[in-house]
Amino acid sequence: MFSTSFKSKSPQSSKLSNFVLNANSGEKKRVYSHVIDKAIDSQNKVTIQSNQTSK
Repeated sequence: MFSTSFKSKSPQSSKLSNFVLNANSGEKKRVYSHVIDKAIDSQNKVTIQSNQTSK
């Protein structure tokens, strides 16, 4: 019924996966904090633009 001739590809590492696996706690906190700050700034811009267009 199902063909078993498919071979799965071995997963390749990415920069993100290497970072998550290998970075120390302090480095992760620094990077995550930076990413969260950027996300908050982006959301604030969207909110401001939305408020300006709805007036």
